[in-house]
Amino acid sequence: EKTDGATVKVVCFEEDKILHDVTVNDGVLKIECNDTRKWYELLNFSFERTKVTLQIPAGQYGNLKVNSSTGDLQISSDFAFESMEITHSTGNVTSSANVEKSVKITTSTGDIALQNVSAESFDLTVSTGDITLSNITCTQSLRVNVSTGDTRMNNVTCNNLISNGDTGDITLTNVIALGKFEIERDTGDVTFNRCDAGEIYVQTDTGDVEGSLLTSKVFVVQTDTGTRRVPNTTTGGRCEITTDTGDIKITLVS
Repeated sequence: EKTDGATVKVVCFEEDKILHDVTVNDGVLKIECNDTRKWYELLNFSFERTKVTLQIPAGQYGNLKVNSSTGDLQISSDFAFESMEITHSTGNVTSSANVEKSVKITTSTGDIALQNVSAESFDLTVSTGDITLSNITCTQSLRVNVSTGDTRMNNVTCNNLISNGDTGDITLTNVIALGKFEIERDTGDVTFNRCDAGEIYVQTDTGDVEGSLLTSKVFVVQTDTGTRRVPNTTTGGRCEITTDTGDIKITLVS
């Protein structure tokens, strides 16, 4: 969080046998959690969790790298970084900090939520959890990968959007890609609300592909057992949609 002064402060809430080491080496601040509990001590239930609050002056910083196990991670809009790399096991990651180059966030169990963020590229991966993006500017590729969870994007611009998922819906609202949408889901619906891209490729096994696009496309659609209803347009980029079990219903915004 932001501090009004020029002093950097690290505030640690600790439990017995769960302590933190805070060091500075060659201008790099490093915070490590040392859990010295035995396996049988982990069986004791506790309502409290360790917590670390980093208080630094608002402004532009270099590379942010976080590797954490349990707990939520929050980064405010008071800060900006050259790059951001976060690996998180259990807990949510929330950020509104701008990044000059790349954003890479990987979580096992927990949500990723980014709001009012710009960067060159995004690489977001969750195993079990949702991904929510709002007011995002990406000058290169935006990659979103989920195993089990929903993806929601609102007011996003990028060069290419590439998203893979096993189980979960993906909903895009006012999402624009200068290059392409490349979306793949095993089980889940794909929904477009006033979206567009130079080219669109969607493939699902079980799920519907529905919604509205801004400009005409050359539609190439195939579904095994669902309904197909797309505009009969012959100009624009290619829009290729394939489903095994699911409807394909696309309209153009007039």
